Amino acid sequence: MKLRQLAGRTYAIESDFASLGIYRLDQQNCLLIDSGHSAAHARETLRILEEQGWAVGAIFNTHGHADHCGGNHWLQEKTGCDIYASRIEAAFIENPLLLPYSTYSAYPPKLLMGKFFMPQPSRVTRIVEPGPLLINNTSFEALPLTGHSLGQMGLITPDGVLFAGDSLVSEQILEALPFVFLADVARQIITLQRLKDSSYKHIYLSHGGLSQDAAPIIKANYNTLTDTLAQIEDIIRRPHSLEGVISRFTSRLGSVLNRNHYFRLSNAISAILAYMVNQGQVSITMENNIPHYCVSGKKGSCS
Repeated sequence: MKLRQLAGRTYAIESDFASLGIYRLDQQNCLLIDSGHSAAHARETLRILEEQGWAVGAIFNTHGHADHCGGNHWLQEKTGCDIYASRIEAAFIENPLLLPYSTYSAYPPKLLMGKFFMPQPSRVTRIVEPGPLLINNTSFEALPLTGHSLGQMGLITPDGVLFAGDSLVSEQILEALPFVFLADVARQIITLQRLKDSSYKHIYLSHGGLSQDAAPIIKANYNTLTDTLAQIEDIIRRPHSLEGVISRFTSRLGSVLNRNHYFRLSNAISAILAYMVNQGQVSITMENNIPHYCVSGKKGSCS
């Protein structure tokens, strides 16, 4: 883990897993943007801050996935800091069983209850709405970036750096795995358009670092999403169950899934199928008591 100055009072602690942001609120206190994936990550973060003579005044969570709020519990216990999050993400942060529950759609098996899926709970003390946000007499802007999760928000620091959470994935990651993990396709499209229309000079990705020209990254994310939609539409020109879609899609990617990857991918493909159903592009039929998805109307064979 390494401290990096991005602009003015805006910094990042970068790591191979998920980087987090820092804004110096005053000479001593700072705001963390996300807290890393674990208590160990949080301890190392605090050590780096203490070397600079800085203390944690508050945490802003972009969203409630474990790699972004896994350090909350330890840091809040250690420092008593406030935690800021959107209302939806606060429900997951305070009740982390909801993370594997929403992945599995029931009380989950233990393999989905490790620290990378289910962090320790922490207390959200401030609910964030989109727009201006005052933290310790410093003005920020909270930007809705839903899609990857149901209530994800970015944070724009006074230095003009947008911490964009997981709303964008770096081109390098997309080259290795051309797929975007999301919960809501319609909202993700709106988010990508919002970022495309923006004039943010500096955008910081939790997985990818600082970008001073986000246009190629936004385009790559949009192209990956539209290509995935096209691939799945092609697969379900004949009826397939969810498991059948996953199997055919991963075969096209040339991917071999372990159990954890399967459930994450299943979530995202379910979101894509739901989007296509809600758009009227796809019908759900029952075959042998199992739901099957198929392109509607003239494009497919569903009746």
